[in-house]
Amino acid sequence: MIHLPQQCDSTDELSFPDLTALLDVIFILLVFLLLTANSVPKVLEVVLPAEDSSQSLPVQMNTPVTITLPAEPGVWGLDERRFSDWSAFEEALSQQLEGDADKQLTPDIIIAGDRQASLEKVLKLFAWLQVRDLNTAQFLMQSSSTESSVNPDNN
Repeated sequence: MIHLPQQCDSTDELSFPDLTALLDVIFILLVFLLLTANSVPKVLEVVLPAEDSSQSLPVQMNTPVTITLPAEPGVWGLDERRFSDWSAFEEALSQQLEGDADKQLTPDIIIAGDRQASLEKVLKLFAWLQVRDLNTAQFLMQSSSTESSVNPDNN
């Protein structure tokens, strides 16, 4: 605390500078230095396994199952094969999905449907997938910018 001498009048000018601004700057610098100082990170010790090829397991990649729904009635596509019968398509799809289940992989199902494919065909496929608890599928769609360039009838 700063004390004034006893013989000083209140009308006299004080001869010492105001230190408030200096203290503010020092406080800001102190906070800045404390926040930017390197601190030692506190971590738990972890024992990492030694590098050994016998310990690593091969990663099994899941190959996607592509289902094609062409515009022709009664025609189904599975990967690059065409089926003209629902039962043959269903059997081939079941076999392919069971092969992925044996590898303990969740199948990636990609559905590519023609714009003119019937809704009945889409719903039949969705019902079949839902019965087998395969609720995740990806739909391939054409963007609107390429649609107008592919189909000259659109104005």
